[in-house]
Amino acid sequence: MSKATLAREAVKLVKPGMVVGLGSGTTAREFIKALAEARIDGVVLVPTSVDSEILAQEVGLGNALRPMWAVDHVDLAVDGADEVTRDKLILKGRGGALLREKIVDYAADMFVVLIGEHKLVERIPKASPVPIEVVPWAWRFVARRIEREFGGSARLRTGEGKLGPVVTDNGNYIVDWTPPGPLDASAEDRLKAVPGVVETGIFSKRRDAVVLVARQDGTILSF
Repeated sequence: MSKATLAREAVKLVKPGMVVGLGSGTTAREFIKALAEARIDGVVLVPTSVDSEILAQEVGLGNALRPMWAVDHVDLAVDGADEVTRDKLILKGRGGALLREKIVDYAADMFVVLIGEHKLVERIPKASPVPIEVVPWAWRFVARRIEREFGGSARLRTGEGKLGPVVTDNGNYIVDWTPPGPLDASAEDRLKAVPGVVETGIFSKRRDAVVLVARQDGTILSF
């Protein structure tokens, strides 16, 4: 099943007048395009990245865009993920938008996660490092502190097509941490206790999320 089909399924949850959080990444991009095709009246859109904001503008949704500070609630947030466990421990941030994604996704009354079946895992992280957004001035201190306290290896993310580190929409750097083993929900708060950490890609506080999984046999699994 294609990402576009999964995105169209999620659009069915959008009602006229809703405030909708737009996730970031390839699956979220399909949702934005499907939302534009649906032409739902009165919808207000809160993008979680410049990438999503630009796409929404390009497909004709520019008039509906608002920054997070301009809304007082979010009815629905739709986003992709890098890895998701059956008990809804979620890993995000490969695209570097984890901070804004977490603000919007945690604020939403309903949070919907769209993934392919290969991203449904028994533990996190399985194949992806844990992205950690950090204050640039302290990135090396943060990386070494994480390695000392939690083990594994922490590396500054560098960009393709540019020199130097990846810079987030918030002007921060990203450290990709490969832990020595699987993580539990407590890792989110323990990592954030390290001075200089702005946010982590571990989403452990939305166990009420609705996860839609595009299965290889063409069906959609929902849990």
